[in-house]
Amino acid sequence: MNSVLIVDDDIDLCDVMAQCVSQEGYLPLEAYTAQSAYSIINDKISDLALIVLDIMLPDSNGLNLLAHICSKHTIPVIMVTAKDSLEDKVVGLRLGADDYLTKPFSLSELGARVNALTRRYLSSAYTALPKYKTMEFKNLKINYDLRTVICNDTEVYLTGKEFDILFLLAKNKGRVLTKKQIYESVWFDQYVYDDNSLMSIICKIRKKLEICAPANSYIDTIRGIGYRFNREV
Repeated sequence: MNSVLIVDDDIDLCDVMAQCVSQEGYLPLEAYTAQSAYSIINDKISDLALIVLDIMLPDSNGLNLLAHICSKHTIPVIMVTAKDSLEDKVVGLRLGADDYLTKPFSLSELGARVNALTRRYLSSAYTALPKYKTMEFKNLKINYDLRTVICNDTEVYLTGKEFDILFLLAKNKGRVLTKKQIYESVWFDQYVYDDNSLMSIICKIRKKLEICAPANSYIDTIRGIGYRFNREV
């Protein structure tokens, strides 16, 4: 997994970002439309370590592509937008983006973020280790190294952020984590007091885990404070 897919309809900018990615030691792949991005993702999924995605694409809203990626894969995504508005960033983060850049941005910043996210992803995702870190609960198995969640012998597909939040709560079973603790542990960024984004992701996790047990069986809401993985499961 040593390739980085860059999706942007600005060919010149794509080329510049590709040079930056190459200097960081990754093989850059370029797509100028959502359709070509879909094709590359389908063909090269096992090679991809990261996707840099502009939300403004000529043939589709980049957010639709982002939603597709995050619903099917755990590959980290850096969302790029020309709009410096909190709303655009919040929508992308809710859909599962791992980070964002606002145009114009420096190549040194892009390189730093690419390195940070790929390091985290490649150190844990789908690695063939002789011993896996698996946590088992009632009807539920969470494997950190494979980044898989198995409910009643059926795999549940979580986005990168959904998995990270579930794993964080599960490894702290019975302990109440504040919203600030969860946000800063998962996003590696300062808490921006956007409770709705975290609440939305928690709701999605619960919905996906309903095949194991009722929606609230695994994650407890501690009103006004945060969340806790149910100590009884």
